[in-house]
Amino acid sequence: MIQKMRCRAWLFPLGRQVYRVYDSATLELLGHFLGAILLCAISVGQAPLITIVMWGAAQGLVLGLRFMGLQSYREAQQHLHLRQVETQLCPYRWGFSYLVGVFLSGLTWGASVFLLNFSDEPAYHAVLVSGIFVLAGSAVVTLGSIFSLYLLFVLPMVLPVAVWLLLNSDPLYNAMALAALIYVFYTFMAAHSLSSSVQTLHDKNQEILATQREILLRLGRAGEYRDSETGEHIQRMSKSCQLLALQAGLGQTFADKMLYASPMHDVGKIGIADHILLKPGKLSEAERAVMQTHVLIGKNILDGHSCEIMQMASRIAETHHERWDGMGYPYGLAGTEIPLEGRITAICDVFDALTSQRPYKSAWSDTRAVAFIREEAGRHFDPVLVGYFLEIIPAIVALRDTCSQERDNLGYGNLTTVHPAGLIVPSDSKIFSTADVCA
Repeated sequence: MIQKMRCRAWLFPLGRQVYRVYDSATLELLGHFLGAILLCAISVGQAPLITIVMWGAAQGLVLGLRFMGLQSYREAQQHLHLRQVETQLCPYRWGFSYLVGVFLSGLTWGASVFLLNFSDEPAYHAVLVSGIFVLAGSAVVTLGSIFSLYLLFVLPMVLPVAVWLLLNSDPLYNAMALAALIYVFYTFMAAHSLSSSVQTLHDKNQEILATQREILLRLGRAGEYRDSETGEHIQRMSKSCQLLALQAGLGQTFADKMLYASPMHDVGKIGIADHILLKPGKLSEAERAVMQTHVLIGKNILDGHSCEIMQMASRIAETHHERWDGMGYPYGLAGTEIPLEGRITAICDVFDALTSQRPYKSAWSDTRAVAFIREEAGRHFDPVLVGYFLEIIPAIVALRDTCSQERDNLGYGNLTTVHPAGLIVPSDSKIFSTADVCA
């Protein structure tokens, strides 16, 4: 499977490769822009002005189109919650766009051969040809990690110039063509080697990340077996955190970290005694104080690791019960003193807990839960994040169906935990309150 993916990645940019080339596209386009200005400048007096203007206009058009594509990509990043539905299509869409842009750039640089025809000055020829082949070599840095991109850029750029040199009657030009082709051959080899190395490294990194995420997921699931929370709650809540982070414009990287870190928000409940954790009724003040220690237990379990996701998970476990008004625990932090990831998790955790049926309570309606979240903006929750959360309520509610279907497909449909038989309280019990959800 890995070999098949590696072959496909050699032919066409996939997944993270696409995002990586777009991240470096600004530097690449800037280099093309400066190179085009320099070429036009040295061509003045060597070629007709109209030819220079036409070549410059073609180069500018291609760069403009590529810049517009880059802007579209960045705008899409600002609305990444939509990309969750397009995860399989997005790399191909943006990858194809980048392939076309790179190919057109190669063609316009190759078209500079027309400028050579109008000049009999060997020095001009040498400078222009050298510039073209230096550009081909430097492209290894920006495009070499994806061999197909490098080929589509370099071949239409250097072949017309090489043919022009070979067709020239001067043996010196023929020798330049052969030397240039040898140079390009070695840059191809370097690009191919770099592309293979990058892909191998990417495969290894993906394996490590997959292992880390699986460990984190199972650690979060371990907490489920000590509590009445089901696996679906953990899944819905973590995906809600991801969607909220995306809606707030925090970027894909931060949102992905939220997806993998937030399931461990209550892992500290592993250290809470059963007679408190599984108590069906309201907790006494002493019991509530013990229950509240689960945030520090979770912090201690997750703290001290160099992994960024583990560090975020530790902050979430520690602060997801803090309140915007400073009335939360364990530290009584207020406002932006609370880490952003803790504020995001607080909203998503409470909303899903309110709308979920548990052995000791009935589920609230979506309307009632939304009203509660709105009322608590500026008191319990970050008011700005609440605004973003309300904008994606339809997507949050839809997670109920998608997560349930995913767990059924994985064979986890019945993998839920409940209180011991003698402790289950009827769903219409009146002893439940929002304070219990926020405990």
